[in-house]
Amino acid sequence: MRDPEFQDSLERSLRSGGGSAKPRTNVWKRLSRVMEVVIYGLLILAVVKLFGPERERQDDLKAERERISRVRDEKEARVLRLRQEHRLLKTDKGYLETVARDRLNLQRKGEHIVRIERGEE
Repeated sequence: MRDPEFQDSLERSLRSGGGSAKPRTNVWKRLSRVMEVVIYGLLILAVVKLFGPERERQDDLKAERERISRVRDEKEARVLRLRQEHRLLKTDKGYLETVARDRLNLQRKGEHIVRIERGEE
C-alpha cells in the first residue's frame, strides 16, 4: 500500500525540473551556434590570409603583362614605320633625295632652306 501523500522523487523532478531543464539546453544550443559561427569566421579569415598574397601577386603579374603588351605594340609600330621607310628608300628616288638632303643639311643651288625644329616627342 502506498501512502497517498508520498511523492516519488523521480516524479517530482520530472514535474518541477522539466521547466528548468529547457532553458539550460537552450543556452547550450546558443553557445554551440556561436562557436560554430566563430569557427566559420576563423576559417574564412585563414583562407583570406592564405590566398591574399597570391592574389596580389596575380594582380602585379597582370599589370606587368599589360605594360609589356604596350611596349610590344609600340615596338611593332616602330618596326612597321622603319620597314616602310626602308622600302621607300630602296624604291623611291625622290624620297631618298629628300631624306638625304634633310639629314645632311644639303641644298641645291639657288635654294633656300627654312628649318623648323620641333621639341622632342
